[in-house]
Amino acid sequence: MEDLNDLVLFAAVVTHGGFSGAARALNISKSRVSRRVAELEERLSVRLLQRSTRSVNVTEVGAAFFAHCESMAASARSAFEVAERANAKPSGRLRVSCPIGVAHLFLAPVLPNFMLANPGVRLELDLTNRRVDVIGEGYDVAIRIRSTLEDSELVVRNFGVSDQVLAASPAFVRTHGPFDRIESLQGVAGLGPAGVRGERPRWRLTSADGAAAEIEYSPAFASDDVYLLSRMALAGVGVAQLPFHVCDAELRSDRLVALLPGHKLPGHQLHAVYPTRRGMVPAVKAFVESLAESLPRTMVEANREFHATITRTSDGAGMAATSKLPTSMAREAAGLNKTSSAAKGRR
Repeated sequence: MEDLNDLVLFAAVVTHGGFSGAARALNISKSRVSRRVAELEERLSVRLLQRSTRSVNVTEVGAAFFAHCESMAASARSAFEVAERANAKPSGRLRVSCPIGVAHLFLAPVLPNFMLANPGVRLELDLTNRRVDVIGEGYDVAIRIRSTLEDSELVVRNFGVSDQVLAASPAFVRTHGPFDRIESLQGVAGLGPAGVRGERPRWRLTSADGAAAEIEYSPAFASDDVYLLSRMALAGVGVAQLPFHVCDAELRSDRLVALLPGHKLPGHQLHAVYPTRRGMVPAVKAFVESLAESLPRTMVEANREFHATITRTSDGAGMAATSKLPTSMAREAAGLNKTSSAAKGRR
């Protein structure tokens, strides 16, 4: 393979009008420049320069050759400039893909600070729930939230886990419950993503003693948008698996009921993927580091509140611990049970 440095030396001779000018520009000896150009001519078997004691003139072939050498040298300079810009301040276009719910829950609180700290960055946030091809579609970063991290050639930066809960409205529990066992939820009207490859959708849970169970539900409404799912659950359409961040206020106010709180659903891992760590564009690096600085703390605090809420809304004693109704409804149910027991006694 040719030593491309010789092409740069030849271009310098032409640009600076001789070997002396090229040597001064490149800060090397005149004899070295002359020798390397002569060796280049010998390898090419063509005369590029006509030399005399007073001047150096470019041949016709040398002029055509010089045009390509100069173009190559300009491209090399541009390549180095790109690398230099990579170490500069964050700037330019930053294209990010993110699920709709994740953007509202997690990015909305932190994006303003990132944009104010990096005024040179032009952020293009594409909100979509589909799994994008980061490289093929030209994204710099994709934000994802999944129960498992997929094998990928992309770099993965994990920010934390979003705990999940099965929830339904009090009216739905009153009409279709009680939901105090895994079996009581089998075939229930469910809200969530459509089944994969024609399979019936299901929830996967783990009990306190580590026993795994699956609940196949009847899909009453299929969507992967957590906000729509929460609205459907509030309206009494069915049972939904929801991130605590979406339904914490509703659980606290008894507008939603946590089902089977003694069982755990797989947590969803919030993470970013991007093509490479080497030579990261400053805007990409600043964006990922900004998320890594704020999101893990936010998620840990939210999960702590989640478990505290579940503990408060469970009576911990047994009868409704797995499908706790709001206090007023629980009292009503208890009264109905006493009436029923008294009637049985009279019979």
